[in-house]
Amino acid sequence: MKTTSIHTLLLLLSAGIPSGLAAGNRVDNVQPKVAVVGTPEVMAQVRGATPKRPRPISANEPAPTWLEFEADFDAMEDFPELVFKYSIILKFGQARKLIEGEVTHVDIPKGKDRHSVIYLPPKTLNKLSEGKPFTANNVLALWVEVFAAGELVGGKFKSPIGITSEMVAKDKDAIPKAGDLFLNKSQTPFAPLNWDYYEAVKPSTR
Repeated sequence: MKTTSIHTLLLLLSAGIPSGLAAGNRVDNVQPKVAVVGTPEVMAQVRGATPKRPRPISANEPAPTWLEFEADFDAMEDFPELVFKYSIILKFGQARKLIEGEVTHVDIPKGKDRHSVIYLPPKTLNKLSEGKPFTANNVLALWVEVFAAGELVGGKFKSPIGITSEMVAKDKDAIPKAGDLFLNKSQTPFAPLNWDYYEAVKPSTR
């Protein structure tokens, strides 16, 4: 996939373009947001199988929580495929970490109020935070880039603490990066939930 540097997106955002790109976005009104959510209790019974008890949580282990990273958007045309690249800067004490991941959606129809989502699992958050409880206060900045056939067609930057995209563009190369930590919805216990709310995920070839 041909990619466009996030630096380009951040410069466009810092230039004050409201939607993150020039007028005529093919994917418009991109709205990134994060939430800290618990593991859903999805119960299923299989005849002859012994029910499993939840794994006990030790006193030194935080309750299992997930970082849910969503992007609401409007599709200005039909797309056979869209790639959403998610990036988030987290802070733990004085340490910062840039986490990057992506998910590919298929058969996206033209229309408003479309939704994408990706997750950081509890064990990953626990490792990143070195065993301390993870909260929304650990989030410094987040942004989403949307690609169609390698072309950047939409995106948005957001910071809950007032960091600007220009500041991130200047500083992000100095922030340690980590990839392959995000999971798409079909790889999580959230897979059967809100099935028709989120856009379909392209099946993995692995």
